[in-house]
Amino acid sequence: MTFEVFMTKAIAFLTSLFLTLIPYAGVALPGLDVSDEDCLVNIEMISDTHLEANGVFRQGFMKAGFNTMKNSKAPIDAVLINGDITNYGDEETLKQYYELISEYSPAPVITVAGNHDIGHVGDRDVTDISREEALANFIRYRNEYLGTDYDVNYYSTDINGYKFIILGDEVIDGGHWDAISMTDEQLEFLDRELAEGTAEGKPVFVCCHWPLDHINGEDTVWDGSGIGEDEYPVKEILEKYNNVFYISGHMHAGIKSHLAEEKTGLSSAEQVNRVTYITLPTYGIVNWFGLTHSGTGAQLEVYADKVVFRPVNYITGNWYVNSVYTFELQ
Repeated sequence: MTFEVFMTKAIAFLTSLFLTLIPYAGVALPGLDVSDEDCLVNIEMISDTHLEANGVFRQGFMKAGFNTMKNSKAPIDAVLINGDITNYGDEETLKQYYELISEYSPAPVITVAGNHDIGHVGDRDVTDISREEALANFIRYRNEYLGTDYDVNYYSTDINGYKFIILGDEVIDGGHWDAISMTDEQLEFLDRELAEGTAEGKPVFVCCHWPLDHINGEDTVWDGSGIGEDEYPVKEILEKYNNVFYISGHMHAGIKSHLAEEKTGLSSAEQVNRVTYITLPTYGIVNWFGLTHSGTGAQLEVYADKVVFRPVNYITGNWYVNSVYTFELQ
């Protein structure tokens, strides 16, 4: 990294953090609830928990977050945990994760695989399994929790009549440390599910750990971390349909205010060619380029005519009202 690039990133980081923290009026009092009474779907969303076997602090963060959710004033229909569930892809941590969500989560959990869950096996000699074995473990544990028999790392589920599509790494030719690999079958599945889910004008939510290149400030935060158009035509498929929401994590980029977006070009949510892209902050460890706190995520509220993205700290229950986005449905 050149000095010029370093300084550009440093300025963007400090500016986005400052403009999200100031004014303090951007933080609301604790207490989960929906913004309007006619909410049709209410989803709590976090990403990048980075759990480790017997790691007290990060498991404690999750228990605290679930406790906040249990005290919600409004019903919660599901919890989305959007990848990097574990730090090293070891089976012991994966097992502990499912025990944790089964005991503490107030609603069914949608679990998405991230690069640390499959690509990072062998890190720090925690486990010596292959990526193929890590993928098989991830699918097996998720099937046991859901009561399903999927043999691939992608599927769709229905929540109150709205389709959620889960995408994932397929470990092609040995896979990659940080990047996703996808078969043509998964891309065709995405296309079919989007066509079916949007047929009546409803929004569809695509959940994938990896962002797309050039979205939500990806170039500044972590250039090359997303799915490129020259790799897989995910963006092209998404843009064929109306009311598509693509939810990612991976970048460890904190919640940013609208003012930070205006001044730096970095955002937590934006619309590009009719598709709405949401990048979740990391829950388990420190964020960059925005609020640095652990425990942050967002509530997704679906209404007949709009979708609301409301960032929140699930440990403290505080809302970040200067970072709320409302997207009108087409």
